[in-house]
Amino acid sequence: MVAPTYNIIPAGVLDASHATDSIIVTGWVLDQRVDPDKFREAWKTLITAWPILIARLRRDRKTKRWEYHVPVEPSIDGSFATLNIAGPIRDHYKYAQPTDSIRVTVKENPHHLFFPEAPRDVAELLKRDAPMVHLHITNFDDGSLIGLYTPHILCDGHGVANIVRALTTILAGGPAPAPLDHTDPFLPYNVNEANVPAPYGWRALSLIETIWVYARAFWEWAFDNNVENRDVYFPASEVKRIKAEAMRDIREEYGEKTELYVSSSDAILAYCLKLKHPPTSSSAPLNVFYTANLRKLITLPEPFLHNSVCMVITPTLPVSALSKMPLGALALHIRRTLETQTTPGAIETWVRWRLQNAHRKKLFFDPWRGEWDVVTNWREMKLVNTDFSAGLFDEPTPKVVENGEGAVVATNGSANGKGVAKRSVRCLYMWGNGIQPIPLRNWIGIWADDASGGMWTSGFFPKRIWEDKRGFGAYIQK
Repeated sequence: MVAPTYNIIPAGVLDASHATDSIIVTGWVLDQRVDPDKFREAWKTLITAWPILIARLRRDRKTKRWEYHVPVEPSIDGSFATLNIAGPIRDHYKYAQPTDSIRVTVKENPHHLFFPEAPRDVAELLKRDAPMVHLHITNFDDGSLIGLYTPHILCDGHGVANIVRALTTILAGGPAPAPLDHTDPFLPYNVNEANVPAPYGWRALSLIETIWVYARAFWEWAFDNNVENRDVYFPASEVKRIKAEAMRDIREEYGEKTELYVSSSDAILAYCLKLKHPPTSSSAPLNVFYTANLRKLITLPEPFLHNSVCMVITPTLPVSALSKMPLGALALHIRRTLETQTTPGAIETWVRWRLQNAHRKKLFFDPWRGEWDVVTNWREMKLVNTDFSAGLFDEPTPKVVENGEGAVVATNGSANGKGVAKRSVRCLYMWGNGIQPIPLRNWIGIWADDASGGMWTSGFFPKRIWEDKRGFGAYIQK
C-alpha cells in the first residue's frame, strides 16, 4: 500500500463559515535591503514547525468540505520567492507617506511586487499544486518589500500577525514556535438546534430578500462601480485633536466626572463616518458592521492561527443623523456597541447562530434594505512595528577606534559610547489588500499607527464619495 503524501485536516467550522473566497495580502516597505537567504532559512524552519502553511487548499468533491492537504514531507518549493529590481523603490512604487495634515491619496496596490508568483485568487489556488501561504522578498537599491499572502479560510489578520511574529523570532535566533493544535475550538458551538436566536443586527434572508440584495449589488456594479481604494492619513496632532474633541463632547453631555470614554480608534472611525456621510436629507437606515477579536473573549489554543473574529453591528441610525451628531456621540455609539455585543452571552449567541446558518441561508445586516459600512481594525496587531532587523545583510565587523574624547566609534561613523551601534530596519509604509471575486465596497480599515503617532486608515468607496468636498474631498491635495 502506497503511503499518503498528504495529511488531510478539515477547515474549522468558523473558518469555513465565511470569507472562503478571499485572500489577505499584507506587505511591508522597508528602508534597507534584507537578506533573502536569511528569510529563506527562517521560512524553512517555520513551515517545518507549522506545515499547514504550505498545505494545498482543497474541497471534497462529495461533501464540499473545505480541507487543508498538508504535505507529509514539508518543502519550501513554491512558498518562497525573491526578486531583485534595480533603482529605488519609489521609481516603481509610489507608496503613500506621512504628512503634516490629514491627507487622502489614491492607494497603489502593486501585487506584482509583493507576490508575483502566487495564485491570483482562491479558484486558482484550488486548482494548482501550490502552497496556501506565500512569502516574497523584493529588493531594490534602497530598501525592500516583504509580502505575505494568506487565504482567509486559513486565518484572519491576527493569524497573519502570529505568522510574522514566529518568523521574526526565528530570524533573530529564537526557537521555532510550538506545534499548532488543530482541534477546532468552535466545534462545540456547531450543534444542530432549532430556533437559535439571531444576534442583534443580523438576519438570515429569505429567497426573495436574497434576490433583492443581489439585484441591488448588480445595480451598483453596473451603474455606480467606480470604486477606488484610497489611504487616509491622520498625523499625530490630528489624532490627538479628534480624540480630544470626542471626549469633550462626551463630558459636555454626561458631566466632567463621567467615566465614559472612547478610544482613538473609536474617534477616528467616527470622523471617517462623518466624512463618508456628509449632510443629507436621506432617512435610509445605516448600520456599521465591526469585526471584533474573539481571542480576547473566549479561550483558544495557544498558539492559534485560524479565524477568530465575530461581527457586531451598531444600532441603526438614519444616514442624515451622522452629520448632525456630535463627534463624541457617534464615537460613543461605536464604543457601546463593542461593549454590549462582546459579552460572553452575546458572543456565544453570535457563534452558534453563525454556524447554524452558515451553509443554508444568505446572511446580511438588518434592516437589510438600508445602508451599511464594514469596518476592520488592524491597529492592535501592530504589524507596522514588526522588527525585521535580524534579516538585514551581514556587514564586515567595522574597525573600532577611540575618537579622542573617550567615546568608542566605528569607522563607519556609528557610535553608542561603548561600541558599534546596533543596525535596525524601519518600516516606511504598511500595505494591505484583499483579493475576492466581488470587489470590496463600503469598507473602512483602521490600519496602522506610524512611529510618529499618526494613524493610517483606508477605504473602498465610489469616486463620487471620495471627491465630495463636504467630506473626504476636502483633504485631497492636487
